[in-house]
Amino acid sequence: MIKKLAAAAALSVAFSAPAFADMSYAPAELTTEQGATDVYQRIQAAAESTCDSRLNHDSVIKYRKVRDRCVSDVVDQLVHKVNDPQLDKIHNEHRASV
Repeated sequence: MIKKLAAAAALSVAFSAPAFADMSYAPAELTTEQGATDVYQRIQAAAESTCDSRLNHDSVIKYRKVRDRCVSDVVDQLVHKVNDPQLDKIHNEHRASV
């Protein structure tokens, strides 16, 4: 579940292309490794939701690689947009383990 945080403390990250992903986080969340990990998990969930909504059920099953590439691209974009070294580290570790 993606929680919307108070507008004063939250930064909204959204993309218009190639996918429409939206997630919010409080900058203070990035001050700890656990907080950054939580933000990364929300980024991953937002990417999956975005890509799944763009593909119908049959497409998700039939074109798994297309869906996986979409999710990867959206996660890359969101992590880049947040531009936090700790989040970058978590993202790079995740990519290396996949």
